[in-house]
Amino acid sequence: MARSDHIDPARTRVLAERWGTWILPHWLERQVDPASPAFTAAPATGGILNTTCVDRTPVGVLDGSVLATVDPRGLVTPVGAGWSLDWWVGADDRWHVPAREPAVRQSLVGGAPVVETRMRVPGGDLVERVWAVHDGAAGEVVVVELENASRVPVAVAVAIRPYDVDGAGRVDRVEVRDDRILVDGELAAWLPKPPSRAAASDLASGDVAEVVLGGNAGADPLPPQVCSAGFATATVVYPLAHTATLQVLVPARRDGGPVRPATAPPHDAVARGWASHLATGARIELPDDELAEALAAARAQLMMAASGRELAGSGSTIETAAIVGALDRLGAAEPASAIVATLPAGQGSGGRLGGADPDSAATGAALVAAGRHWRVARDDRLLAEIAGPLAAGGHFHLRGRSFVRRARVEPDTVVGLGWRLRGLLDAASALEPSQPDAARELTRLAADVRVELEAAVAAVARVDGSVLPALALVAPLEVVAPDAPFTDALLAWAVEHASHDGAIASLVGATGLSPLLTSLAGRVEARRGDRRVIERLDWFVRAGGPTRTWPGLVHPRLGTGCHGDGASPGAAAAFVELVLDVLVHEAHDGTGLVLCPVWPEAWLGAGVEVHGLRTTLGVVSFAVRWHGERPALLWEVEPHAAQEPVRLTAPGLDPGWSSTEARGEALLAAPAVATPPAERGATTDAVPTDTPVVLRPSETPESDPGGGFS
Repeated sequence: MARSDHIDPARTRVLAERWGTWILPHWLERQVDPASPAFTAAPATGGILNTTCVDRTPVGVLDGSVLATVDPRGLVTPVGAGWSLDWWVGADDRWHVPAREPAVRQSLVGGAPVVETRMRVPGGDLVERVWAVHDGAAGEVVVVELENASRVPVAVAVAIRPYDVDGAGRVDRVEVRDDRILVDGELAAWLPKPPSRAAASDLASGDVAEVVLGGNAGADPLPPQVCSAGFATATVVYPLAHTATLQVLVPARRDGGPVRPATAPPHDAVARGWASHLATGARIELPDDELAEALAAARAQLMMAASGRELAGSGSTIETAAIVGALDRLGAAEPASAIVATLPAGQGSGGRLGGADPDSAATGAALVAAGRHWRVARDDRLLAEIAGPLAAGGHFHLRGRSFVRRARVEPDTVVGLGWRLRGLLDAASALEPSQPDAARELTRLAADVRVELEAAVAAVARVDGSVLPALALVAPLEVVAPDAPFTDALLAWAVEHASHDGAIASLVGATGLSPLLTSLAGRVEARRGDRRVIERLDWFVRAGGPTRTWPGLVHPRLGTGCHGDGASPGAAAAFVELVLDVLVHEAHDGTGLVLCPVWPEAWLGAGVEVHGLRTTLGVVSFAVRWHGERPALLWEVEPHAAQEPVRLTAPGLDPGWSSTEARGEALLAAPAVATPPAERGATTDAVPTDTPVVLRPSETPESDPGGGFS
């Protein structure tokens, strides 16, 4: 979920100047605290932005969209709201505020989008759980549950706050009306019952927390609280006995129309429902529990992100293409098809695709999403509906083609041409069975774009941080060979100048450790058999934190999100694609599948199972078992119709093995304990211009499948 549109950095400064007297969002509490490692000096004038902890965890319903997010301290922000819901606990010793307490832990329940935040209080924990449900009468509802898991009774305060994880929002009027809270006249929350005590305040009177934490919340009904500055805030207080729970329900519709749900399904039932839902499609069993949990959480995030997303300019078209690609590989064809079906709606003048997306690569990315979706899912019905827009999009050509004569070629031009070339190739492949003439024309256009791409790459005088996004030309676009000199130069520069703790940093524009660049580098390394890809996976697991979400950029020292989307669907897709590439990816020549290109040393002797993973060549399943030091490989490939036999290799286990059998088993040679490969001697200065961009891949020696399982 991207930064909130309603957040005003100037208003956030108003909040920051009240630090110490107002309870602020967790990030702002730390960012203005001189004793905090997250302290950030602010200019004398202007607004304040969250640059130290944009992290948040999305919650939503099955086959639905994100309804709310939860920050690392349990602050709940409904999507589209200018306010958040916070919680404080009055224990025997004092009031405990999650935004300020050190003993706060967060996790997911069963890897599902059910967020559990625990805060230590005397005698145990106070537990907040947040999840989403769909009720027949009420529609989509976010459930915020507070459980007293301590040994003593406590008081809990539920507060409407005029801010969220990004900064100050706006609340002009807040009203507690019996068992409801209204914000600016709209239903904000259903309470379990009228509160025992309540308080409200505005900017001039100070934070309502001063009243509540001072024990001065009243028992009488509150009049509506109005604040002309937009900082109205209110709190309701309930006693909570040992083991008791309290639920606040936040409807997605806030127009007062929904009927209150009679009950909400319990959080563990919702988690089991998500687990069952995610078990459809590809099934992957890994020996690394943390990696497996992160993969499951990322799958759930992609399912939520897919709802309502379009190839018509709703966000970055490249990000949308990445989401479609990851869903397709996982066998989630239905949500991927729903996105691809929006292709015609995003078509503009001259066949341009991607809607309002200004990115020069938008048309190519839309073509990749649609063309590769057909190549993986073989959805002929959908293809018939989008064939016309697909062909027209292929004919839309980027202007300004004389790259060779330019003194400088911009990196985004190179990347845009890569997306354009891959889009034409994928669209031609999709159209070839039903519209061979259109496919031949797109293939001819692809040949023209290939010439332009080669000229553009040759004109890149020097590799630096601005060129690192061109790693996408190798993977996922597969228009530059993994062992090409240009690839050598990109990786060498990234390792020498942009690497930190296993990640690759964005050094141009917004800066920080980049999940996207880290995934791109890792996917290239997987294709090269470079064991540094394992470091990339390890970093993703650490960077995802306890709730397995990834921001747009990560602070290299704090480890928290420092820019962009706090729960980036594009980053989740990048992680999924990286994990899948370490398990299986397509050979650069398009004729085979590479299983286990790199085998982590921590997995030696441990089994892996992959069932129903989709590729453009067909569906592949395989398992690795061990007989002493030797791995046993079992496999089954279901090629697409008219597909030539698929050649399998497994260089991370046994570089000498290959097979074209559709199914079988083989006892492979014992893998050598590998060490990171020596640095390639590529320069980061001039890129050779006399070598073709797309090179013939290195051949893998054939060998007999071996002696089976004796």
